[in-house]
Amino acid sequence: MSTTRPDAPPVLVADIGGTNARAGLVTEPGQAPETLFSRPTADFQGLAAFLQAAMEHLGGGYAPSRAICAVASPLQEDTVRLTNAGWIFSVSATKRSLGIDHLVLINDWVAQGWAVTRLQGSHRLQHNTGRPVSDAPRLALGPGTGLGSALITRCGDQWAVFATEGGHISFGITSRREAEVALHIQARFGHCSAERIASGVGMEAVHDALREIDGYPPQALSAETIAQKAVAGDPLCAEVLTHFTAALGSAAGDLALATGARGGIYLGGGIIPALGDAFDWTGFLERFEAKGRFHDYLAAIPVYAIRHPAPALLGLSVYLEAQA
Repeated sequence: MSTTRPDAPPVLVADIGGTNARAGLVTEPGQAPETLFSRPTADFQGLAAFLQAAMEHLGGGYAPSRAICAVASPLQEDTVRLTNAGWIFSVSATKRSLGIDHLVLINDWVAQGWAVTRLQGSHRLQHNTGRPVSDAPRLALGPGTGLGSALITRCGDQWAVFATEGGHISFGITSRREAEVALHIQARFGHCSAERIASGVGMEAVHDALREIDGYPPQALSAETIAQKAVAGDPLCAEVLTHFTAALGSAAGDLALATGARGGIYLGGGIIPALGDAFDWTGFLERFEAKGRFHDYLAAIPVYAIRHPAPALLGLSVYLEAQA
């Protein structure tokens, strides 16, 4: 059932990631926006510039009075720093600059988590034989520029979604080679988190580490180029993907155990869809389940790939419906 009046003005929703920024207008809370505006995040200096461009594109100059944005950053104060994009902006100053009445920011993976509560049919694809426990928590996570996550739980007959920083858990090694990579990354950054391996910035860091460990001269490559070279048969880049997949599976297993997410693991982010058939689901599941005595516990948890074309924007619309 709609929670807005038929004549209610649309709400501008935006998903600001480390690589891409997307926006749309929601006229029916709970439903995904039909018209989208998408640009590289680096094309803009901050949130106000992006939202202004989105409003001009989507509304032909019409300025919505409300906006809600999903951003790839912890949200604690008025000043927001996008962890992997370089934007630093003030929420209150952005609101004044755009002349809008209400501007709300939520964590980008909270938006993904709200989308999980609404995914059906072809918008999710299961990759194992696990069965969901209906009243158990669910976990949304995935690699893009960084590695994000959110916890989804039942509160009575309603859903609640909580931001987490699961991508920054410490990476757990299982081999000498992984130890070499992890120690190299730790020496460089001060901490080897799951994100430092299982993300776009992680793929680049692992590539740098492997070249130095194996005695090759430095060669800076983007995550996209690394993935392309891996698919084309480059052995070192293929090893980067192997480390990426293993670290992602290991982190997902750790987080599932920590949260009791027997309702399902939902994998999103930009990298897995971009890899397509080149993503090693078998290797991911092997590492996901490789937790000793809790192998069977994890094997019973369903693992889904999020297949919706704009899940964060859908999630923002569902969040609007829930708040109403």
